[in-house]
Amino acid sequence: MRADLERLEEVMASTRPQGDAPFGVALMRSGLQSVHEDLSQQIEAASRPHLEVHLDGRTVVDHEIRISALAKLLSSLQESISAVAQALTGKATSRSSIPGPLRDMTALWLSTVQPGSFGATLRAPAPESEQMFELDEVPTLLDNAVEQVMEVVDLAETTEADDDPIINAVLPLGSRAFKHLSDLASAIVDEDLTANLSWHRPSAPPRTTNLSGHAARRMTEVLGRNKVSESQEIIEGRLGGVSDIRNSVELEQVSGAVIRATVVEELVPELGQYYTRRVEATFDVTTIRSLVTGMERKNYSLVELASAQGA
Repeated sequence: MRADLERLEEVMASTRPQGDAPFGVALMRSGLQSVHEDLSQQIEAASRPHLEVHLDGRTVVDHEIRISALAKLLSSLQESISAVAQALTGKATSRSSIPGPLRDMTALWLSTVQPGSFGATLRAPAPESEQMFELDEVPTLLDNAVEQVMEVVDLAETTEADDDPIINAVLPLGSRAFKHLSDLASAIVDEDLTANLSWHRPSAPPRTTNLSGHAARRMTEVLGRNKVSESQEIIEGRLGGVSDIRNSVELEQVSGAVIRATVVEELVPELGQYYTRRVEATFDVTTIRSLVTGMERKNYSLVELASAQGA
C-alpha cells in the first residue's frame, strides 16, 4: 500500500497544472486525490495496533449483543488496561485519578463491528500524521498493558489449585488494576460470555488469549479471596542494586533486610547520585492479604528519595 501511495503521489505531481487546468485534467486530479485519501486512511488503519474482540454466550443472539452487556465488558476492559498502564509507569495508586495524557495513550477506539458470533475491532489511538508510516519495533505502554492483562487471563485459564501465580501477577499492578480486573471477570460471569481477545501490532505476531467462563470464575474467586490496600512508608537504608533497565532498586535496611522496589519514571535519572548512599526512601506500598490464611504480601514502588540525616 505504501508503494502504491508513493506511485500515486508521483502521478499527481506529474499532472499538477501550471495554470488553470482543463476540465478533464481537473476531474482526473480530483479522482486521484480521492484515491490518495482512501489509501492514506487504509495505511493509517493498518499501522495502528488493534484488539480483535470476539464474544459468544447467552447474551449473543444472531450476531447481536445486548448493549448493556457489551458496555459493561468494554468499560471494564478499558479501565483494566489503563490501570495496568498506570502501574507500569510506577504510579499504581488509588489516591489520585489516572492522568489525562495516560488515558489518551491507552484509549481504545471502537472501529468496526465484525461478522461472527459477535466481533468488534478496538484500535489504538491514531498516531501523529508524521508518524503514520513508522512501524515502531519497541512495544508501547499500551502494548505492554494489554500484554499484562492477557497474562493474568492466561494464568486464570491454566492454574487450577494455586492462587500464587495470579496474585503475584496482580500485586505489582496496584489496587485500581485489582478492582478493574475483578470487574472484567465479573462482566464475563454475570453476562455468561466468553471473550476471545487478539492484540495485533504491525511489527509482531498477534497475541491472543481466551477469557472463558472458567477463567473469569477463577479470577473472581482468587481476587475475591484477597483484600488489597495501599499505604505510604518512609524507610531509611542504603540504596543498592540499581537497574534502570529493569526499573528496579534494592534498599538495605538497618536491620539487614532488603526491600526490592520498582521506581516511578521521573525518579530513574536521579538514582545514580544516591547509589550506595544512606537515604530516606518514600514508597507507595500495595498490600494483598489473604482472607483465608491471613498471609500478607507487599509490593513497593519508590516515589521519592532524599539523603538520610547525617549521611
